[in-house]
Amino acid sequence: MKIFHSHIPTYLILLSFITFFGCKHERQDDVEKYHQLVNDAELAICDGEYRVALDNYGIAFRKIKRPFGKDLYNAALAAQASEFRAERDQYLQQLIDGSEDIAILKAIFLSNFMTVQEWKILEGNRVRAFNESLREEMEQMKARDQQFRPDYDNYDDTINAIRSANLKGLLQISETEGFPSQIEIGYSENLRAQPHHLVLHHTAQRRSYDKSISDLEPTLRQAVTEGRLDPELAIRYLKYQDDQEKGKFEVYATWQYRHTLLPDSMSSSLWVPAFSRADLTEINELRSDWYANSIQDIQTKARYMEETSWPFIFTSVQKSVAELAEESTPEEAVEQYLLFTDGMKRVR
Repeated sequence: MKIFHSHIPTYLILLSFITFFGCKHERQDDVEKYHQLVNDAELAICDGEYRVALDNYGIAFRKIKRPFGKDLYNAALAAQASEFRAERDQYLQQLIDGSEDIAILKAIFLSNFMTVQEWKILEGNRVRAFNESLREEMEQMKARDQQFRPDYDNYDDTINAIRSANLKGLLQISETEGFPSQIEIGYSENLRAQPHHLVLHHTAQRRSYDKSISDLEPTLRQAVTEGRLDPELAIRYLKYQDDQEKGKFEVYATWQYRHTLLPDSMSSSLWVPAFSRADLTEINELRSDWYANSIQDIQTKARYMEETSWPFIFTSVQKSVAELAEESTPEEAVEQYLLFTDGMKRVR
């Protein structure tokens, strides 16, 4: 007993040391774990394993301060598919409380899955759970950004000056209060991007040809590791920024090429970029470092989204549809099709 007691202070000191110094690192690891669990949940949805998806979402939502909107939405849909109405309503209530505009959310669930009375109960329980003044500030930032677009011929300098001022304001807020996100300003109508993300988009596009424009990577990195920005959005802006020395930031889109004269087998096919093994490894390593989906997981989700009628949201899946020239002859349409898909990989 004497030996046992003599070791207690050392143990407690060591425990305190780990707790104190490991706290910040643990929170960062929780954000990484959050995105891993969300990825597992989305892959489970693709397999029709909705209960498994719900379990993963439930664990994930305890890992960060406030879940992302599209994840709460997908969890609500998975609960609907599993016929767990209480869980569905729990996730919907969080979205309703944290959203300024719920029109799309209401249309989807009321039209397909719920009665008017069930929805009215949730709306009746609505409590605003976001910073309304900060959200309004971000909406005003978006309005300023759009004021003179797309009349670039006459207002290009003014457009860039407004973008620069908006970015400066956004960075100042980020430095003092944290990057504005779902944590403070709740969710956007589309449950993906926020209004002020336009500033990031247009800054990244400017930097692609003018490297004197602010490098967004440090800001985006901090926002992602703090659970304030969807990794897929960060990768998209860094892809636009086009700083080759930073690595292969790949926005992995599926492509469909359509024409009235093409055979159905061509128009319905889904194509993706074909990468070498070395490029694929580099892309996946970078995406993993940013907590984003692997290319292989994106392909799985893209195929599922083509086959399902469930309106899930997977932000890693980007789909582009190209309509070939209408005046083409059947032969010309096929020639165009083969030209566009040359070097690409068919996934469906």
